[in-house]
Formats: sequence, C-alpha cells, structure tokens
Amino acid sequence: MRIQRLGQHPQRLAENAARATALGSYGVDLNCGCPSKVVNGSGGGATLLKDPELIYQGAKAMRAAVPSHLPVTVKVRLGWDSGDRKFEIADAVQQAGASELVVHGRTKAQGYRAEHIDWQAIGEIRQRLTIPVIANGEIWDWQSAQACMAASGCDAVMIGRGALNIPNLSRVVKYNEPRMPWPEVVALLQKYTRLEKQGDTGLYHVARIKQWLGYLRKEYIEATELFQSIRALNRSSEIARAIQAIKI
Repeated sequence: MRIQRLGQHPQRLAENAARATALGSYGVDLNCGCPSKVVNGSGGGATLLKDPELIYQGAKAMRAAVPSHLPVTVKVRLGWDSGDRKFEIADAVQQAGASELVVHGRTKAQGYRAEHIDWQAIGEIRQRLTIPVIANGEIWDWQSAQACMAASGCDAVMIGRGALNIPNLSRVVKYNEPRMPWPEVVALLQKYTRLEKQGDTGLYHVARIKQWLGYLRKEYIEATELFQSIRALNRSSEIARAIQAIKI
C-alpha cells in the first residue's frame, strides 16, 4: 500500500513523505490530478497542473526524503483546461526523479465526462518518457482496460471510482473474472461497518457508507434496495445494525 499526498509546499510534502514511509508505507504518491473544488481551493491536486515547476519541486523534495529503494510516484491529468502543457508536466515529473507517472486521460476542466477521455494522449506521453507510464480513466471492466492499453500502449492501468462500483475490479481487469457476487459485497459492507463503528466521530462515516452504496447501485440492484432502507438513518450505529442484519 502506498500513501498519496495532497499539497503544494515541497518541504511539507517531503516531511510527510518521510513520515509515511517510516510508518510503513511502500513509497508515496503526489496527487496532481484531483479536481475537487475544496482541494483545488487550498492549492492542491489538479491546481498544480498550472505550475509544472511546482510539480517538479514537490516530487523532487519527496524523492529526496524517501529511501531510494521505495517508489515515489506522481498522478496527473492532461492539464488544467487544455492538454497544451501535458509534455511539460510529464517532463517535470521525470526530471524530478519520480519512479513512475500515472496519467488520467482528461483535463481538470473536463472532470469525469466520459466523452472527453483521451487514452491516445496518454500514449503520446508514454512514448516521450523513459519511466513507466500508467493509464487511468474510464476503466470499468476487462474490456475497457484492454481498450485503454491498446490505445495508450501502456502495460498497466490504474482504477479509481470503478473499484467502488465493483469491489473486485482489479481481478476483473487483470484476469477477466466475473464481478463479485452480491453476498460477498454484503460481507465487505458488514466488515466496513464494524471497522467504522470503532472510530465513529459523527456524520463522516454515515456519509461514506451511503456514498459507497451510491456507487454500488450502478452495478447491483440489491444495493439500491439497501440504500433506500438506510437512506433516512443518520447514526452510524443504526446503519451498522441494518447492514449487519442482512442474511448472506
């Protein structure tokens, strides 16, 4: 497992990277792709795409702070509002000494709109760099992963939101396995509610479990029924009881 960092201050990124690896993280990743308004408003995530030099400084500082045998990786998009600077961004990552680069095939302005995904642009970056480039974006199943790798020429892909839709998506993508059956998903939900109840601090966990069910509804009709049954609940303990009561 690898810790991902958000931020724009090289020294703070370096300090946190060193701390994370000291605690056992197998390397660290610098997030330069998150399109969240909250994250961007604080100068993190995709905001860094406006300033490739800052990406360079942040990644370089993290690389210097982390033991050489551990990877330091960076995740980016094609740019802020266009892909005109995609090569400048990619070059900054490689020149900083990063171990590998993950590229999401859209700009920040394009958000998550499926029609804008550009796997070919990822391939152009891959051809330019000597470090490994990993493709990301619109990978929902084995077929889309194969299409992405064919279009980009990348040997590996990163999955994101799709793993919330299908919990075993990594095996679906790698081995063309069928999606996880609903009883196994329920077992995961039950395990999650037990874990979250231990650290319950209010509405945070309530929002997270409902959010996860929102993703699961895209693949499992049973998730829609479960979501409706807990929708009005606003206490973590109530939601946990409802989910634990499901027979599998």
